[in-house]
Amino acid sequence: MQTYHVIVQRLDDAHAEARIRSFRLATGVQRGDLSVGPNAVETLLSALGTCLLTNVNTLMEQMHVSIQDAYVELQGERQDKPPLLTHITCRLVLVSAEPRSRLETLFGLAQKWGTVTNTLARGVPLDMELEVQAPDGANP
Repeated sequence: MQTYHVIVQRLDDAHAEARIRSFRLATGVQRGDLSVGPNAVETLLSALGTCLLTNVNTLMEQMHVSIQDAYVELQGERQDKPPLLTHITCRLVLVSAEPRSRLETLFGLAQKWGTVTNTLARGVPLDMELEVQAPDGANP
């Protein structure tokens, strides 16, 4: 079993940074301000698209399929109360001269073997906890 570890730190009223291994991902945390960076939902949708493209890359090699270009277009529909995504639409676009049947097989396998894809499609138990730390020298 593989375990993933990410730290997301608030930088100021509008920005946060996710630290993933030696990488940094800037995000926006100012509700309603789309100018400060990708918000949480956009980051989630990006993870889904990245998951699908990762599998496309792997399967291209395994299946000996030639693809000149690939991209994923995603859209999430959000309700306000309670705030949650009610539907996600995902469209994989492949530029390829391969037979459609081979590309459909690749697409099906890319969905089947996607960690993020399976997690979103099936749901996952979410354990959350709060840790309170006092500022330097203060008692909590």
